[in-house]
Amino acid sequence: MKALRRSGERQTRGAAAGRPGARSRRHVALLLLSAVVLFRLVIGARVIAAAPGSDSTEHALAAALDEAAKKAPELLARYISVDTRNPPGNETAGARFLADVLAGEGIEAQVFESAPGRGNLYARLRGTGKKRPVILLSHIDVVPADAKLWRHDPFAGVVADEQVWGRGALDCKGVGITELLAVVAIHRAGLRLDRDIILLATADEEMGGRLGAGWLVENKLDLFGDAEFLLNEGGFLRRAPDGRVLYELSVAEKGPCWFRVVATGPPGHASRPASETAVTRLIAALDHLVRWERPLEVGPVVAGYFAAYAALDEQHARQLRQLERSLKDLEFRRWFLSKPANAALVQDTVTPTVLVGSSKTNIVPAEAIAEVDSRLLPGHRCDAFLDEVRRRIGSEHVRVEPTNVVFPSSQSPLDNALTAAVERLAAAEPDGAVVLPGLLTGFTDSHYFREKGIAAYGFIPLLVSAEQRETMHAPNERIGTAALGEGVRRLVALLREVSE
Repeated sequence: MKALRRSGERQTRGAAAGRPGARSRRHVALLLLSAVVLFRLVIGARVIAAAPGSDSTEHALAAALDEAAKKAPELLARYISVDTRNPPGNETAGARFLADVLAGEGIEAQVFESAPGRGNLYARLRGTGKKRPVILLSHIDVVPADAKLWRHDPFAGVVADEQVWGRGALDCKGVGITELLAVVAIHRAGLRLDRDIILLATADEEMGGRLGAGWLVENKLDLFGDAEFLLNEGGFLRRAPDGRVLYELSVAEKGPCWFRVVATGPPGHASRPASETAVTRLIAALDHLVRWERPLEVGPVVAGYFAAYAALDEQHARQLRQLERSLKDLEFRRWFLSKPANAALVQDTVTPTVLVGSSKTNIVPAEAIAEVDSRLLPGHRCDAFLDEVRRRIGSEHVRVEPTNVVFPSSQSPLDNALTAAVERLAAAEPDGAVVLPGLLTGFTDSHYFREKGIAAYGFIPLLVSAEQRETMHAPNERIGTAALGEGVRRLVALLREVSE
């Protein structure tokens, strides 16, 4: 982590030294255009320099990357139009779509079903075998969407306003297309990296992954168990307020501890309610639960993240570099915790999401249920957490039950060939980029692979705006068309770097 922080701070100082003052809109636009051109030149040179081949190979790679940039938006739109909302999933249709694209490029792929309709894709691009493989992971399923809230049909796959719109554009079909096109570009160019590149696209991630990554790990590990690294969703690129690029590298994830609260009471007619009903007992229990002030805890990954981020926030730099101590200050703590993303990094979260009561307005139900999404910090166990929940809200009429979405937090090393390659890729950005190794407050399928000794990281080099990021699991999910092509270029550069 220290190596990553030093790199980020060094790059930040270099960028700050030449920071421009106020300019006209036209001047700023010209600067941004120049930065894009410079990025393409630098990254293009980086791709070529990473693993020198023949001139014909390098020209073929340049052509393949240009072709990938052209076809990425339309290909993603088509992939989005394959309806794989989960439930029910229907991921086999998505897996076959990807397999057909690969077959058209002469790349063999296999589709494995964990259950009828629940397909998972596997493909392997052979290298020299001098080093262990890298897995590129994405998931095929997407969450549901209410079309009434969308500007475009969420399952049509629409390219408009220089963006691709639709459910899964970011989570996670845009990731899958970026990974697929990186493999295609390497294959088209005839490059043989020192690592095999394994492409996995899985089912059921949005419901815990047991029919996808979990099933593959348990039943097909012989196909990819030799991998050293895995790249997955969980970390994008974004711009700081001053325009610098930030590389978010998720090295750890909180563990989900989902549970339900079940309250009981006398049923009857709503015109003659008892003093306490299942619904009122559930409301009281949930009120007590959400008011619970859980202790704050700053783990090493979170401490490292904010120490690196301090270079971007001069006003709070001193406090962020010593976050654990700073949180004892009431004023700073209020400011820090007012940001939900910050608060989730330093405490276990408890979020009631699904409520089930009566089927009719005038019927008092005998049972009322709430489903609760809880995410635990590294080192915290779900069984111990639920014991504390029961102690606080449990009673003769209120019980707490775990669901099947429960697994511990997980973490990968901070210093190895993959993290070093990410640093070098960041250094190739115009003015350099700041690498932020961090804790993901959500969960992905990465934990299944970490449990098997594969170092997994949430990092896909797609530049995503703050506005776009907010559309994941929300209406109007979308990604920029240009970002897809540049993401493929960066990913190919990264794969060459890590294969050196």
